[in-house]
Amino acid sequence: MLIIADEKNPIPRCAHLPSPHPTFSFWHNDPSPFLLHHRTTSELPQVADVVIIGSGISGAFAARKLLEEPKLSVVMLEAREACWGATGRNGGHCQPQLYENPADVAAFQLRNFESIDALVRKHDIPCEWQRMPGGGCHSYFSQKYFEEAKLEVENLKQSDSKMGDTVRVVENKEELSILKIPAAVGAVIQSKAAKLSPYKLVSWILEDLVKNSRLNLQTSTAVVSLTPSKASTSNSTSKWTVQTPRGTILAHHVLITTNGYTSYLLPQFRSIIVPVRGEMSALQTPNPLIQQPLNHTYAFIGTVGQDRIQDDYLVQRPVSSNGNSGGELMFGGGRTKALHEGVNVDNDDTIDDPAAEYLRTKLPQVLDVGISAVPSAGPRGEGVALTAKKEWTGIMGFSRDGHPWVGAVPGSPGLWLSGAYTGSDIDTESGMPNAALSSQHAASLILAAHKAQDWRAVEQEAVRSGAIPQCYISTKERMEQARKLPELLPLLLPLLTLAAAFPTISVNTYEDTTCQVLDVEGYAFKANKKCTQFIEQEGSFIATSKKPVKDGCVLQVFASTDCTDVLAAITVNAGCEAPYLGPASSGWVVDC
Repeated sequence: MLIIADEKNPIPRCAHLPSPHPTFSFWHNDPSPFLLHHRTTSELPQVADVVIIGSGISGAFAARKLLEEPKLSVVMLEAREACWGATGRNGGHCQPQLYENPADVAAFQLRNFESIDALVRKHDIPCEWQRMPGGGCHSYFSQKYFEEAKLEVENLKQSDSKMGDTVRVVENKEELSILKIPAAVGAVIQSKAAKLSPYKLVSWILEDLVKNSRLNLQTSTAVVSLTPSKASTSNSTSKWTVQTPRGTILAHHVLITTNGYTSYLLPQFRSIIVPVRGEMSALQTPNPLIQQPLNHTYAFIGTVGQDRIQDDYLVQRPVSSNGNSGGELMFGGGRTKALHEGVNVDNDDTIDDPAAEYLRTKLPQVLDVGISAVPSAGPRGEGVALTAKKEWTGIMGFSRDGHPWVGAVPGSPGLWLSGAYTGSDIDTESGMPNAALSSQHAASLILAAHKAQDWRAVEQEAVRSGAIPQCYISTKERMEQARKLPELLPLLLPLLTLAAAFPTISVNTYEDTTCQVLDVEGYAFKANKKCTQFIEQEGSFIATSKKPVKDGCVLQVFASTDCTDVLAAITVNAGCEAPYLGPASSGWVVDC
């Protein structure tokens, strides 16, 4: 199976540092003047009780929890501006995933949702938070995925009737039209759903902690390495040396909340927490939706080429009281059109043009946005492109086993982790219904360890009480099990994606020992003696063979010309006329 790291180097590798010149997110149009270029102290402190790396929603909520402890010194280091990563680049959703998840995960995400709602209301945080009157609409365009969803909803209603009452299935065509999704085969409505400006929420929290508590925030201060240290100060013994271009900090504890960039500092998570680039847009809203804004947030699932994780997602920003501003359609997704489907792409300094074009043109086809009167529009919005006010990308952290990683970094006392919130079922903003309470749990473990308490007992009690799902806990055993799972990689739709990676290949009969570079710079191929002859055709990697082949014909693909670093192994069965390419544990299998 294949993980493509970038355009030049397809070998899986660790993430890089965040790009210093990222695309500009719509949410950053109105940045916090206080936080922009903020450094609480002109110089880095030499010692800290806790260093938090990352200033998104995880870092902010963790800091809030840690600073409940009097006199604890907390330093937050951010490679770019505050909240300039995934939290400041997402689609503005907050919605627990109830029917798709196990009971403990669903209950946790629901508590997370309600806790954010309570915090915003208590402090009247100006972050555009709005609980949607119609809830969240999961729109299905695949009968297969819709049937799966209906079964999940039924299971939820049987196992937890109270939670099940918050979810309902819609199949009636008239109601689907009222929901503005007449082309969908069905929908699932969740009553618990909200929209917000994630940047404004986090910037409010960070400002409050810097102004009214003891948070030392240092922006434009990338952490380049973490090393164990036994250096002592007059007061304590520090465990970790946190290296930055501006100097070092000796810290008792380090909490890593860098999500998709985790493997830069923790290479052992290289294939476990994988960066995935997502595309976002702020689209100009057609006038009918200014006059009557949407009552739901939306996920669009199972359109052509998508699986259930690759949904597209939409919220509409609030419209100003006079109707002259706001109301933008915050539409994200399009990963099937993106470079390598975004997998292992960790630079957000450019947009993905095919994905961006998809977002501009796809929305009128899946949602009735009121453009049916446009002469060029097809019956389902074909041929119409909405105008983008802003287009940008952001880096998500996908988990290999589908669950976040929260708690101690195995084998590294004093290092802690909270991240990798995306990866299971619908991925509509999976960080928002997970990150706040997940990072607060990690913070609670740090507080216990700082007080020389048994943090493992604290963790076990949290699992027992439902404060954190067992499947989120970071352990050595879980890492070992995760590495046995298939690696996270693009869907590799039959023959099409590979055409871009390996554009021209012609393979003749070879013995097992043959290794040869064939037409594609930097790649080598080796075929066993059961292979006869293949001929490339436009748009295909392995195409129809000139002659029937024997079972067991194997073509190996190498990432280097010396036949090291096996990238893939393709098995071709006899009589293959129109091969279907799909993932399997041993490689790509062409099955006839």
